[in-house]
Amino acid sequence: MVMEQTQTLIQVSANSQQVLDSRDVAKMLGKTHAHLVRDIDRYINDLDQNPKLDSDQFFIESSYQAGTGKNYKCYLLTKKGCEFVANKLTGRKGTIFTATYVSLFNEYEAEHNGKAVAIDSGLEHEKLAYKREWLIEMRKQNVNKAHELRNQDVKLYLELGKVADDYQRPRMATDFRNEAIRAMSALPVGARREYSATEIGNIIGVSPIAIGKWANKLGVKRDADMSYRDHDGAWRYFPEALKVFQDNALEIQDDDLGL
Repeated sequence: MVMEQTQTLIQVSANSQQVLDSRDVAKMLGKTHAHLVRDIDRYINDLDQNPKLDSDQFFIESSYQAGTGKNYKCYLLTKKGCEFVANKLTGRKGTIFTATYVSLFNEYEAEHNGKAVAIDSGLEHEKLAYKREWLIEMRKQNVNKAHELRNQDVKLYLELGKVADDYQRPRMATDFRNEAIRAMSALPVGARREYSATEIGNIIGVSPIAIGKWANKLGVKRDADMSYRDHDGAWRYFPEALKVFQDNALEIQDDDLGL
């Protein structure tokens, strides 16, 4: 596959997609390339189970030649592919990788557009606009990661509470459940309140299924400022989404009752 190497790590594939070599991604993640290739093989197998998903939109199989002259398999990761890998990570490592790949892709796009409009005196404003978009994306990613980590803490404490129940340790079980409540009520610094479909359903008096249905109807799930999907596949909604649901509460209630 013929590649065009740019001044950054971003390459351009034969079908004009911007990509990162899996060897570079492995270095960013601090893991061996063989392990990353193994993981991507598994991701592709999962994606191929769904006929609506095209794994080539995420990972493009390629190869490289080692010093011995032997060819080895590698992958070219699109921006979607990098996002897919990032979503498998949690904590600091996931945040750092997200910041790195988003920065690389945005820098490439800014540089590419800059060449296309080199005579435009407003070029510097164009670069600043890309920088602003990158900063917004980073804040959003960091907030979402913080929310996910908090939710994992809550689940852990609830599971520990069940274990304490099994061993007939009611005081310990209560302590663990109190910790879960404290974790749930403590928003990360700079984070926004978020709600599950069940919580919003309880607020306006409908089922969680109705919330999921109307989130699609009202475009809530298509707006990253109103919702996101966590690593467990559950949708989480921000206050802006709650307001949309409340504004349409009567119609949602009637629909949920089959009226």
